[in-house]
Amino acid sequence: MATAQTKETPLATTTFTILNGSVVNERFKVRHFAGEWNGEKCFYATDLIDNEEVMLKVFCSNDTRIEAHLQFFTECAGIKGIPNLVSRFTLLDHEVLAHHHKGVRFGRILDAGFFKITMHNTIRLGTRLLRILHAMHMKGFVHRDVKPLSVMCHIDDSGELQVGLSYFAHTERIDSPPTSNPSYQGPYQSLHVTRGGAYSRVDEYISVIILMMASQMVRPFDYNVNNHLSHSRKKEVFHENPYDSLTEDTMWLGDMYLMLEEMRTSNSFRHLEIVCAMSRALPGFDANTPITYHYDQHNGHLLID
Repeated sequence: MATAQTKETPLATTTFTILNGSVVNERFKVRHFAGEWNGEKCFYATDLIDNEEVMLKVFCSNDTRIEAHLQFFTECAGIKGIPNLVSRFTLLDHEVLAHHHKGVRFGRILDAGFFKITMHNTIRLGTRLLRILHAMHMKGFVHRDVKPLSVMCHIDDSGELQVGLSYFAHTERIDSPPTSNPSYQGPYQSLHVTRGGAYSRVDEYISVIILMMASQMVRPFDYNVNNHLSHSRKKEVFHENPYDSLTEDTMWLGDMYLMLEEMRTSNSFRHLEIVCAMSRALPGFDANTPITYHYDQHNGHLLID
């Protein structure tokens, strides 16, 4: 099997791989394979020019998502929480995009925490995600795969925990036609999308609500919950009365869910109204205050309080 060695040694066009430690494009030193999703292979690497962590996304040369990715990164450049595109290059008939990628996935933080994070940090997290998504939406894009594994958390130079999005394989223009992609059957998708509906800003915000529910250990859509129900039926039960699935402390998330579904029905999306509804969960609390955490810089272990 052909593999990449140092400085652009050819990659296999069929069983595409890069050896750990290889340097490609005379710039990016590959650390290890990140995974393969929907026909794209991803590798964690270090940019030797500025010593920044990057993700290398490898596509077949005829993949139409290449231009879609370039449009997204170009038009959303500068949005806080969206990584910057670093480079595009060709490697043995494959197209490679490199973008910044740093921090710890929020899903890993949840799995390591064992307990729910504080309500204050849940609201801080949700507020930051809505802000990022709103900025994307204003540029005409929807992420379409907001979940704990696509949310990144990192500590900046000032010591503040920053939140961002990653994994843009499903990112599309707002009002793109529906898709039958099976990944849209996951716990963090809305009932509307699960049923095959076109992805909208409402569905994006509902994913954030479900993520905040998970932060509070409320997970009615997980695969190991209510096993007697199909995935779609779990979503239908929640949709019929979200409050039955929520705890006393999280009833406000049910309010936000119903508000979003009303906006879908009336075809009138109102970002500010959603943000104001979130602020009422803890009256007088400023959601823009720093997220509190515990971080071991030696092993990268990060926990949110």
